[in-house]
Amino acid sequence: MLRAIYRTVGILAAWAGSSAVGHAIEVTRTLNIAASPSAVWAVTGDFCSIQRWHPQVETCSLSNNSDDDGRLVPFRSLAVANGLGTIVEVETGRDDEQMTYSYAFVQGPLPVRAYNATLRVQPDGANATVIWTATFDAHGMTEGEAKADIEGVYDEGLAGIAREVAR
Repeated sequence: MLRAIYRTVGILAAWAGSSAVGHAIEVTRTLNIAASPSAVWAVTGDFCSIQRWHPQVETCSLSNNSDDDGRLVPFRSLAVANGLGTIVEVETGRDDEQMTYSYAFVQGPLPVRAYNATLRVQPDGANATVIWTATFDAHGMTEGEAKADIEGVYDEGLAGIAREVAR
């Protein structure tokens, strides 16, 4: 079942890439936080911790599904604030030692397709820098509108991380 989902996501991503005009949109947002990287990772590192720090996420539910090889693959379902719907994402990579995880958009009310993102915490002297990056294609709006939308989501999330770490 999971292979079928991955295959479908991969086929849709390949189709979107081949039919798109130009190239994928890239967004990178960063924020320096006056806290240790380990303290910031303690807030951000869990795949469902986004419900603690992102103001647009009301709840997050995590499901771990086994793929055909018996590996657990985490999926998160995010209930978006103001009744805007549910976003489903799948974790595609994780390195706790390097304080990073990657994920892909599966479905939900985002103006994107072929969306892949990474959240990373890295040392900056005694402090930490959070780097949130994504590549995606616009869907249902212009590239500029989609980029501005995702940048806004990331900026709100980064500000939420800083607030949560400061508690």
